[in-house]
Amino acid sequence: MTRAAAVLGFLGLVLLAPLARAATPDAEVARFLRHPALRGAKVGVAVLDLDTGERLVDVNADRALVPASNQKLMITAAALAHWGPAYRFETPIMIDGQIGPDGVVAGPLWVVGKGDPSFVSETLWKLAEEIRLKGVRAIRGGLRVDASYFDGQHVHPDWQPVSARAYHAPTGAFAANYSSFRIQVSPGASATQPAIVDVAPMVPYFRVRSEALTIARAGRLSLDIGRLADGTGERVVLRGAVAQNAEPRTYWRAVALPELYAAEILRIQLEAQGVRVEGPIRIERVPATARELLRFKGEPLGVIVRHLNKFSNNFIAEQLTKRLGAETGDGTGSWAAGTRAIRSYMDGIGALDGRTVIADGSGLSPRNRVSAGTLATLIRHASREFGWGPEFLASLPLGGQDGTLEERLEDAGIELRGKTGHLRHVSSLAGMLPGPTGRRVFAIVVNGAQGSSSAVDDAMDAFVAGLGTPTPRRVRPPDQPSEPEAPGEPTPDQERGEDEEDGLDGA
Repeated sequence: MTRAAAVLGFLGLVLLAPLARAATPDAEVARFLRHPALRGAKVGVAVLDLDTGERLVDVNADRALVPASNQKLMITAAALAHWGPAYRFETPIMIDGQIGPDGVVAGPLWVVGKGDPSFVSETLWKLAEEIRLKGVRAIRGGLRVDASYFDGQHVHPDWQPVSARAYHAPTGAFAANYSSFRIQVSPGASATQPAIVDVAPMVPYFRVRSEALTIARAGRLSLDIGRLADGTGERVVLRGAVAQNAEPRTYWRAVALPELYAAEILRIQLEAQGVRVEGPIRIERVPATARELLRFKGEPLGVIVRHLNKFSNNFIAEQLTKRLGAETGDGTGSWAAGTRAIRSYMDGIGALDGRTVIADGSGLSPRNRVSAGTLATLIRHASREFGWGPEFLASLPLGGQDGTLEERLEDAGIELRGKTGHLRHVSSLAGMLPGPTGRRVFAIVVNGAQGSSSAVDDAMDAFVAGLGTPTPRRVRPPDQPSEPEAPGEPTPDQERGEDEEDGLDGA
């Protein structure tokens, strides 16, 4: 062989190497589509080159399917584009009249809800502190919540039947703790003693009672949760049996009256600050004669969307949807106005077609329809936005490390940021990962698979792992106590009608 021929042969191998790598997605697609869990399913797959936008994989990429919680990617991008990651929602606090020389507010104190999704018990403690620092020492007229910034529809009509599970948490112009609360169940001191049921936060909104017994072996449990007849809160009744040696178990449930619940927590925090609150809590409009005492700023939007996507928080998604609708529409937050705003954003970036249906922000509605190609295009566009793209990507769970992907793709050997999605007979996964020739954006939507959700997840995980480039294995730190996950999408177990923990029936 001549030297020239050898050089040409070497160059041929060099030139063919990228082609061989480019063929890898086809092999991975074929393996994925043959997976037994996908039998009978409608599948959409899109893989794009981040830099060029070229479609490396197209399997029914333009077919509109139910996206489940991948729907949240749209409100995330639309909200970041509209407000920017540093934006903080403001909540006006009003009083009617002056603060007396002894720090007494003779009338009520109003919270004018503006849909901030970042209020939790600790935030309300800070709000109470700010009220105290304004010189308030007592409020004689009780607390009032002006909830008129949102319409009166707390739960989307498409979500029926609505359960008390935390992922069905209602929206509210003023709401706290993602409109959810924690129930802890423990055995009594000995057999035949009542089991112990407790709630957090412990506020007068809840009337808690245990009718369950402690027995030698595990029994069935049920929770009866419902509104009190006088409209002042909810009852929580535990029935059944708890094993004597059982560890305490935690369950998350949604509240029915979000504004009242949040106001009850604020009352407790005010009293913890030494501010006496006398009188009732009521939901009513602030009068024109009221003046602003302060304007409380919540968490930055960049932090809020991290909570939204890491744990697929339905409540945050819908709060942002309604708030966006209020600002871009007629001033009242509603799902109709919010979804119009999302559609407008998607149309503006060229990622909307006639098949797309946007019914809500979270993806709980079965009417939603989005193609894998649309999701991939959205992620590619968002990631390239200098002003907020980093926050968009940082909000996505890390494969094998945190959020809804903490226990998935642990051993895949690749770095991946992705958003999960689950509804009954629906699984989806979309995000970004490094590939052999550059970063790749991907979206997979599976509807109607005969296999279990976990089996479909395994198939999707294997597919995206095959698309990625192996990276050095990171040493994970020892497990640390973590904050409770914010309520989000149903888990695969919940899709099958099971609860977060075995053995708990009821609402």
